[in-house]
Amino acid sequence: MPALATAARWEIGILLVGLMVVVVYKIFTGGISLSGLLTAQDSKGNLSFSPARAQMLMATVFTALYYLIQVIESSATDSLPPLPATLVGILGGSQAIYLGGKARSLLFKSK
Repeated sequence: MPALATAARWEIGILLVGLMVVVVYKIFTGGISLSGLLTAQDSKGNLSFSPARAQMLMATVFTALYYLIQVIESSATDSLPPLPATLVGILGGSQAIYLGGKARSLLFKSK
């Protein structure tokens, strides 16, 4: 049975690495466009830099990298490491700020 678990672990790793390679390849070849990732459209239709999107992206990437490092460091155990409550609060607050801005722009559109 341990051999089956080891084989399954390797297969999952190969699948995830393969998916990551495909996504990175598509990004670099232009199949997945990142233009406009940090821009937002105002009420007049003009595109401009969006600080809310930038802070949300930074908080999400930071949280994901932190957790990935924690998973790699605790790979000897059979369980996933806990995520600190403060980090969950920071990520949730970041998402709330972004969504609050979106809700505000939808509710109070200037004509």
